Amino acid sequence: MNAGAPPAYGDFHLLPIAGERREGRAGSRLEVTDPYRGDTLLGIAMASEADMDEAYRAAARVQPDWAAKGPGERSAVMHRAVRIFDERKDEIIDWLVRESGSTQAKAAIEWGSARAITLEAASMPGRSHGRVLPSDVPGKQSLVYRRPLGVVGVISPWNFPLHLSIRSVAPALALGNAVVVKPASDTPVTGGLLLERIFDEAGLPPGLLSVVVGAGSEIGDAFVAHPVPSFISFTGSTPVGRGIGRIASGGEHLKRVALELGGNSPFVVLADADLAAAVDAAVSGKFLHQGQI
Repeated sequence: MNAGAPPAYGDFHLLPIAGERREGRAGSRLEVTDPYRGDTLLGIAMASEADMDEAYRAAARVQPDWAAKGPGERSAVMHRAVRIFDERKDEIIDWLVRESGSTQAKAAIEWGSARAITLEAASMPGRSHGRVLPSDVPGKQSLVYRRPLGVVGVISPWNFPLHLSIRSVAPALALGNAVVVKPASDTPVTGGLLLERIFDEAGLPPGLLSVVVGAGSEIGDAFVAHPVPSFISFTGSTPVGRGIGRIASGGEHLKRVALELGGNSPFVVLADADLAAAVDAAVSGKFLHQGQI
């Protein structure tokens, strides 16, 4: 840890739900372990469906005030988060190594990509604007306004937990939305709890970012079907993604979805390619981090 680094975050056994940190109420516990050493890192009382409902409804209450903030104010939170990424670089990388089984090199790459996404998100409030369209009525104009979706639900995987969570979380927050994250049970800290701490330290108002750590078999469908979120972001397997698509498009609460579903490292080699370089790239792309990317 750098000598000038701030004190490390603690109390990751508490879930940030609706603006406060507390234990989940599902009545079951999750043991988070180091996949390399097998050591227990922490235990978490998991979130129930009622916890999830509380998180979503609080997000819906506080989101309009956040959306009404000027773009500069929302951008400033993102810039402060970037500074915290820098100040806590070693701490973030250490969590990625211990919780997700990452190598130091892969963890450093993931830290860098998450930081870059947050920096890019800082520019989004000033780049989101409407349009003026021609009208068939003489002397009239048609104005197109863009506004936040409201509340976004994010379900992220374990293999690149920090990167694959923040690529949805940071843009959504920057553009005036509230977010509820359900990280993978293997990586609840780097997939959600750590991000919430970073944004909280950066000055994000309470309740705008909640993290519900719960079993997909217990709260997964309800997380998607809940009436509050208007958008669901999911990265994971194809069967689960198809199920999310069915839930999001059925019932009375239709939702937009962004689904990145499982693949098997497709790789295209063109006729004029350097074959030796292509082979090296294919091997790296397929087997880096035990094939988990």
